[in-house]
Amino acid sequence: MVDHHWLRFGSGKAFVPDSDKFGFVYIITNLRNGKAYIGCKQYIFYTRLREKESDWRTYTGSSKLLNEDIEKIGKKHFKFEAIAEYKNKRSLRYYELYYQMKYNVLAATLEGSEEHAYYNSRVGGKFYRPVESYQDPEYRKKLSEREFYQDPEYRKKLSEREFYQDPEYRKKLSEREFYQDPEWRKKQSENAKKHFSDPEARKKLGEREFYQDPEYRKKQSENSKKQFSDPEQRKLRSESVKKQSRVGGKFGKKRKKNAER
Repeated sequence: MVDHHWLRFGSGKAFVPDSDKFGFVYIITNLRNGKAYIGCKQYIFYTRLREKESDWRTYTGSSKLLNEDIEKIGKKHFKFEAIAEYKNKRSLRYYELYYQMKYNVLAATLEGSEEHAYYNSRVGGKFYRPVESYQDPEYRKKLSEREFYQDPEYRKKLSEREFYQDPEYRKKLSEREFYQDPEWRKKQSENAKKHFSDPEARKKLGEREFYQDPEYRKKQSENSKKQFSDPEQRKLRSESVKKQSRVGGKFGKKRKKNAER
C-alpha cells in the first residue's frame, strides 16, 4: 500500500522509490493555476550515531509561498511528482539545478500574464532570482512611466533644483572619482594641517558661534570623556603619542633640543 503522495512524473502512477538511491528530484504543481516548484529531497539523513529517514513521504517542498498556497486551498489541489532518483548527494544537487535551469524557473511566466510560473526564488540552493536593477533598461523604462514622472509640474520642479543648475556642483558630481585618488587625499590632508597650523585660522575657528554655545561645548566634552573611557581608544592615543615622541617626531625633536642645551 502506498503511504505517500508522490506520483511518477508524467505517468500518473504511484511512485515506488529505489532503496539503493539517495534521493529524488521532484516537481509540485498547483492544479488551479499551473504554478509549480522544482526541488530535491533525500531519503535518509545521516548523524554521527545513526541513520534517520527523512520526512519525504509527507514533504511538500521548502518554498514558503508554496506551502502557504497548499494550506490555503488544500493539498488535494496540488500534484506531487518525482522526476528522477539519484545515487548520491552530489548527483542529486546537480540534477536539481539541471531541471531548474531546464524549465527556467526564475524567469518563466504563466501564459498570458507576468506572474512567475514557478514558486522557486532561487536555483541550486543559493542563486536567487535577480531583483529589478536600475541598470536594467526594461526596469528603467517602467520607472520612467510611473504617474508622477508624467506630471508636468513634478518634472518642472525636478529640473529646476538650484544645485543641479550650478556648474560647479555638476562638475564635482561627475568627478567623484577624485576621492579615490591617493594624491588628492594626501594634498587635502596637507592643506588641512597647514590651515590649522596658522594662528589666525585657529583663532577664527575658536570664535565660531557654535563653539560659544554651552550645549555644544557640553556635548563635545561628553564625547571626549566617552572616547577616553574606551580602553581601545586610550591605547591608540597612547601609541600615537609614543610614535610622535621618537627623535623624528614632533615631541622627539623638542626633547632632543632640550637635551642638547
